[in-house]
Parts: sequence; structure tokens; C-alpha cells
Amino acid sequence: MGKLYIPNSISLRNFDNIFKGNDFDFNDGDITISFHPQYVAMAPVGLAFYAAIGDLINKNNYTKAASMNHSIKSIPYLQRMKLFGSLGFSDIRTTEIHDETGRFIPLTKIRNGEELTSFIKTIDPILHTTRENSRTIKHVFSEILRNVIEHSNSPYGGNVCATYNKRREKISIGISDIGDGLKKALTKYHHPDSDKRAIELALTPGISGATKRIGGNYENAGAGLFFTKCIAQATHNHFLIYSGSSYYKLKYRKNQKYKEFNPKPFDDFCTIKEGLPYFPGTVVGIDINIKDDKAFNNLIERIGTAYRLGVKKESKDYYKKIKFT
Repeated sequence: MGKLYIPNSISLRNFDNIFKGNDFDFNDGDITISFHPQYVAMAPVGLAFYAAIGDLINKNNYTKAASMNHSIKSIPYLQRMKLFGSLGFSDIRTTEIHDETGRFIPLTKIRNGEELTSFIKTIDPILHTTRENSRTIKHVFSEILRNVIEHSNSPYGGNVCATYNKRREKISIGISDIGDGLKKALTKYHHPDSDKRAIELALTPGISGATKRIGGNYENAGAGLFFTKCIAQATHNHFLIYSGSSYYKLKYRKNQKYKEFNPKPFDDFCTIKEGLPYFPGTVVGIDINIKDDKAFNNLIERIGTAYRLGVKKESKDYYKKIKFT
């Protein structure tokens, strides 16, 4: 019988907790899900990951059972974020429902363009920023989710959720699917020889699974992941992408001001791991600090400039660093 253990804490900072005692091998068709007996704190990246596991259970018609300490204090939060429903279980207990506007967006399925459009309209209250900044960030996440819909071949579409931490002025977002994964999605034109290489390509500005031409065009050239990574980097936060048997996690240095971004993602201050338990799909997580100031406005503009310059470069000098003044 396959086992899935859900630990006491999962965030971008300690994402490796997901792998403790887990190999995600459910081939015998039976899964026992168990939760940490005392507390379960879960950021959106963890919620999105387990929602994808729920999709995997449904896809393969696995038999499942779960055990959990019903006195865990975080149960109301996990219910409001729709974790148990995503795993195929009923809520554990009745909880008082409060208005979620501006605080969180629970796990939401995005299966087509109409659902994507509807979801994007719900993001503004949780961003707590200017209309211009909101527009740019919504474009970034729309690009990521649109790629899930159009290129992942996931039978269940994508999962997305978000939370806002008022004290830290931080928004956290998790996105997942159980589609082809990055390696297969990029194989047609770019032929990555490993999941690690596929992640590298996916984070490189201008690389797309929809065309073999470097740069392609703005609508199919993989802007979403590059923009997302740069925003996390410049606001001193984590960013993670996990696909197949590898992950890339952007780390940060306190108080470092970024005047340049690397088109080569592995040159960033990051952690790259291979040989992980195989995940048939992709998970993306990001934390962003958003403040209504001139610096953030300039950041968005400069990332856009970096992207446009990167995709226009000839292949011989395409990987030079893009510098800012």
C-alpha cells in the first residue's frame, strides 16, 4: 500500500519537507494519507502540490484512506483553502465562514479560458497594490496558467491558490498540474535530456514549447516563468519550480538590490536538486512583497525591458547578462 505523509510545515523555504518519508509511488492503487499529529502549516505551494496529488488519485482511480488528529488548530484554515476536498475527502468539522476577500484565494481549478478569465478578476483584492502593478502581475500569472491549459495536457487543468500576509505585506501563490511535465512539453523543439535541463530551459527568457525559434513571439515565448522569477528575486523572496525528478529554488540575500538579472537561471543564487521522487507534472510557487512605491514600478518596467532585449538577441550572445542602470 502506498503512503503519503503530510508534514507539519510546508512553505517555499522548507519545501523539502514534502519528501520526508514519501516517494509518491502509488502504483499498487491503494494510498494511505496521514497528517502530522500536532500541527499542519501549509503555504500555497504545498496546497497546490497536494491538490495535484488529488488529481493524480482521481486520474488513476486509486483507493484512498486518511487519518488526522481532529483537534489540530489549523483545520479551519485547511478547510477554507479546500485542501480536503481537493484530496477527495469531506471537511472534518463545521467551521464559521468569514469573508475571504483580500486575504486568500482558496484552491481553484482552471481548466479553460473562461475559468482563467474569471480567476484573474478575483486577484486584485489580494494584491494590495496599484492598478498598474496589479495589471502586470496578473499578466504574468495569466501566462503561466494559460500555458497549463494549452500545453500541459493535464486532464484536470491547473490548480491555483493564494494568501496575503498583512504583517509582512507578502502575497504567496501556488500553481500546479499533473500534465506532461516540463521535459515532455519542451521535447518537441528543444530536446532536454533531463528534468533539470527542462527546468533551465523553462526559466530562460524566450524559450517556449510552442516554437523552436528563440524568442518566438510575446504570446508564446515563455515570459511568465522568467518574469515571475525576477519579481521574486528583486523583492527578496523565494521562487520554486518542481517538475519530474528535479526542482529549482531561488534563494535570496537580504538587502541586495538587483541591478541585473541572469537570462541563465542556474547562475542565480539558487538550489537545484535532481533525483527527487518523480512528480508527473509541474508545481510553481512564489512569494512577493508588493509596495506601492516608485521602485516597484521601475522594477516591473525593467523586467519587461530585460525580457524584450533577451529574446531579440542573436543566439551567439543570447546568454549575456542584461544590465540595468
